[in-house]
Amino acid sequence: MNQVMEQLQRQFREFADTRVNAEFHDHLSILEVAGQLHIDFCGSPFDEPFNYLRSSLARTEIASVIGSLSLRSHSDLGVNGTRNWDLWMLVHGAVVFPNLRSFSVEQNNPDGQNRVIVGADYDESGVLGRLLRKSPALEKLTVPSAPDRSFFELKSHPLRFLNVDAGYDTQDFIGNLAASSCFPNLTTFEFGEFNETYLDDFQASCTPFDDYRRLFMSEAFSRVKMFVWRNPVCSESEMMKLRPLRSKGVLQIKIVQFSSRYL
Repeated sequence: MNQVMEQLQRQFREFADTRVNAEFHDHLSILEVAGQLHIDFCGSPFDEPFNYLRSSLARTEIASVIGSLSLRSHSDLGVNGTRNWDLWMLVHGAVVFPNLRSFSVEQNNPDGQNRVIVGADYDESGVLGRLLRKSPALEKLTVPSAPDRSFFELKSHPLRFLNVDAGYDTQDFIGNLAASSCFPNLTTFEFGEFNETYLDDFQASCTPFDDYRRLFMSEAFSRVKMFVWRNPVCSESEMMKLRPLRSKGVLQIKIVQFSSRYL
């Protein structure tokens, strides 16, 4: 295990440009606990260090011992207004992550100039569904893009904490979740609505209220104890109509609103 960590960290030291302030170096932190690796990467998703990390994590001897993985940036990087994390190299082969219990990709900040998403370009393309199928022990997932329908194809999965931003496309995520039965242990759910408010008709791309109504009445939502709802476009009266639909157990609902604009 030590050899694996030393190899990864040695390569990152070689990547570091001594002419650049250390604050802006790509950082890789690895903690070994009980034979598992807990990995935190802070840097650009566009440069060689992240490419090296992706290819390394997709090696069976490393993938098999990853307990948690966090991906984030140290500054507001982007290309054409988008900071996209391309995870395809992690999931396209035969490798699996049998011990991965927590996976996190940074989400958007209210003052960010670049929209954070998962995708090779602008589309999620089913990569999160593939990640879920390769991570049979995953309990916590945080991502900046809504997964497509393939995310719900498993018969059963132990996911307990799910935090999703819609990104550039909701992909009918709330409706698909309402119709699903694959997450019997889901107790905490956070969802950030489509929030491209610079578009004249952005609300047409948001989740229909009826999908939320079906979610609150669904078996998939019946064990959720905490729902954090970011940037809903539903009216106050519509939101108040949802709570009585949840008949089982105690549910806390937290509404978070944020936006930014230029003068």
